[in-house]
Amino acid sequence: MSRWKAGAIHFSISLAVFLVLLAIILIAWYPGILFSIDGGWAGLQIIIGVDLVLGPLLTLIVFKAGKPSLKFDLTCIATFQAVCMVAGMWIVYAERPIALVLAFDTVYSLAQQEFEDFNKDPQVLAEFPGSYPKLIYTELPEGRVQREIAAIRSQFIGDPLFIQTENYRVIPEQREAIIEIFTENENLRASVSEELQAQLPEDCLFIKFISTIQNGYICFDPEQRRISNFYENDYQRQMQE
Repeated sequence: MSRWKAGAIHFSISLAVFLVLLAIILIAWYPGILFSIDGGWAGLQIIIGVDLVLGPLLTLIVFKAGKPSLKFDLTCIATFQAVCMVAGMWIVYAERPIALVLAFDTVYSLAQQEFEDFNKDPQVLAEFPGSYPKLIYTELPEGRVQREIAAIRSQFIGDPLFIQTENYRVIPEQREAIIEIFTENENLRASVSEELQAQLPEDCLFIKFISTIQNGYICFDPEQRRISNFYENDYQRQMQE
């Protein structure tokens, strides 16, 4: 067997493994648009580099038919590749969003680390129905002035609205009920340029979005109960100039 054939076989096996891992990431950990706006792609690059590039390349370099140490060399490569893949998947898993929390005028994408940073137990999310990331909102007073006061107060006391787990409620299933809790939709629409407003889908619930990777605006689709569009802050400023 030539080294090129050995490298091709290694690449084929690696590609099959990679596709399985990709399906897990896209379907279970970073569903929908979250993959592109919340770090899924950044983490995936590590896995691509090790699984599809480095592993097959090392096989191509060391393979030589009849080489006495060939079996040992290939075992070392496979072990190294497996360890790196597990480490890469663990990083992607640990940084995955486990909750999308609507708090006043912003949807926050929270990983486990954010809960731990505020000494909150992420296991509280297990009480809420649905798959991860959980769709949550922070219950606030009904009046807008009261909501603004609550938002300002939360910053002063170091207990941001998005991490007030005692006030977490599940985002409802019914479209009308969802619209009611996106209280800042109209105010935020009015705050951006007419050019951007013209681009927004008719059923878009327009809201700010913050994660460890991206800040901007999103459209939340009340029919599908998911984020449908993302708009960067830089784009907003350019549209308004």
